Amino acid sequence: MTNKQELVKHIKQKNRLPNIMLCIKITLDIIPHIVLLSLIRQVFTSTLSNAHIYSASGIFLACFICKAACTYMATWKAHEAAYNCLTELRLQIVKHLKKLSLGFFQMRKTGDLTNIVEHDVEQVEVYLAHGLPEIMSATLLPTIVFIVMLLVDWRLAIAMIVGVPLSWLTKKISTPLWKKNTKIFFDSVTKMQEDIMEYVATIPVIKAFGKEETKTEKALQSIGNYDYWVKKAMAGVSAPLGLIALFMESGVALVIIFGTYFLANGEIALSRLILSIILGTLFTSSIAKIATYQHYGIVFNQAMKSIDSVINAPATKRPVSTHQAENGDIAINNVSFSYDGKETILENISLSFKKGSTTALVGASGCGKSTLANMLMGFWEPTAGTISVAGKNIASLSEKQLNSLFSIVQQDVFLFNVSMEENIRIGNPLATMEDIVEAAKKARIHNFIMSLPRGYKTLAGEAGIKFSGGEKQRISIARMILKDAPIIILDEATAAVDAENETHIQAAIDVLSKNKTVITIAHHLDTIKTAQQIVVMDSGRVIDTGTHNELMARCALYKKMVVEQRKVDNWKIKDTSPQATRHVVL
Repeated sequence: MTNKQELVKHIKQKNRLPNIMLCIKITLDIIPHIVLLSLIRQVFTSTLSNAHIYSASGIFLACFICKAACTYMATWKAHEAAYNCLTELRLQIVKHLKKLSLGFFQMRKTGDLTNIVEHDVEQVEVYLAHGLPEIMSATLLPTIVFIVMLLVDWRLAIAMIVGVPLSWLTKKISTPLWKKNTKIFFDSVTKMQEDIMEYVATIPVIKAFGKEETKTEKALQSIGNYDYWVKKAMAGVSAPLGLIALFMESGVALVIIFGTYFLANGEIALSRLILSIILGTLFTSSIAKIATYQHYGIVFNQAMKSIDSVINAPATKRPVSTHQAENGDIAINNVSFSYDGKETILENISLSFKKGSTTALVGASGCGKSTLANMLMGFWEPTAGTISVAGKNIASLSEKQLNSLFSIVQQDVFLFNVSMEENIRIGNPLATMEDIVEAAKKARIHNFIMSLPRGYKTLAGEAGIKFSGGEKQRISIARMILKDAPIIILDEATAAVDAENETHIQAAIDVLSKNKTVITIAHHLDTIKTAQQIVVMDSGRVIDTGTHNELMARCALYKKMVVEQRKVDNWKIKDTSPQATRHVVL
């Protein structure tokens, strides 16, 4: 299922049994009216007997029981098919999200994507489980009623459908407004979701700013806008539906007026008039439902547009292979990269990282260090040039092969709300408990985990909020030790931790990096002095490469960065208040 046409076709195939059940139900809806009419005729002709009453009662009871069974079966099977499709849709979205580049997630907000997976997919269910079956029912019943009405009295049949053209015209004129309001409504839901998620995630920061913050007002405004557009969308739907109901009721009114006139002139029997009024009421209610279900269709189309914007987003196509990728030297040949095809982020990068060596990428924020690291792992594809490992272009490697080559330790670590054991096992799903404990010990986090209330069974809490940045870093390193990939990327791993945690993390990184190819991105230049190769970057270009001593001798930019780093390391904050008696050294 990749588009709404295929989805609808898929559902219709699964809904054959529910549709048959609905057809039977429609037939059973009409039968009691015909039987009742027969009883009324017998009353007026004085031919009604107890046998007729008993048989009519039996027919009524049988119809009601069969209708209930058909309704149950149709509803159950229609919802089963719809929710199976919803599950498939969500799985398809999640699988496709995993294949998309990081650029997609920079352009689309988390709230937007969450809203699509949760809200928009649920809107699809409304149409698939309710709209499609009921549209079929609401279309078939009026057709049957009209045919029967022609047999009863063709003149009253024409009178009954007088309001149909006006109803159709109203629906035609209102459809663009329905679509417009529905789109605005969906946009307001997405905006509210984004603002509320951002608000909840940043409450500590918001509270710190007190009265000066504006995020609360922004979130409240989004909620107010949502309320406004919900009401406006419903008003835009309700008014046309009211007109359609009015026009259709005019048909019933005409049936009553003309039918009474024909009855007075002896042109129609009373029993036929009563049947005509009953059929006219059924016809009117069914036609009015069609307009309501059309609105379901508009909501469905809008929801599918949002879903398709994710499912149809271009993804990196990689070959499928189960073979282990070969580790070796990394070669970057004339690589250039742009996120949007306009602004160049990396330009003509050519580098080589020897197997088992340590390379440091240094430069100002925004110079392209992290982008280059992400390209090594296949998160981005070069606009031009190639990247190879052991002489093999990484574009020819499967996702599994590429993933097996690289591990990354980042500044921001995400812990899932599962146990410590499961968080570490992410590095290797087949790891035993002994493997996990050994990895935790090497990552210098075992003692901390054992101090928790339930040890390795302790839940991390949502997004790991129970733990400090340094603790999460060491849990992340334990994952990477379990994974045991040959190439390690350290992206500002110790940039935002205290001195004590930095010591533990550095010791853990030393264990993780042993006999591995290491590529480290760092602002603290003192930590990379011993690297075999230091790459100096500026504005997406490589300025120079070499050892620390070589760069200090010939690279003005690197020397300037080292001097500025030393100044920062020697900064002091002096308290000039009368009570001050000491300096605080940062």
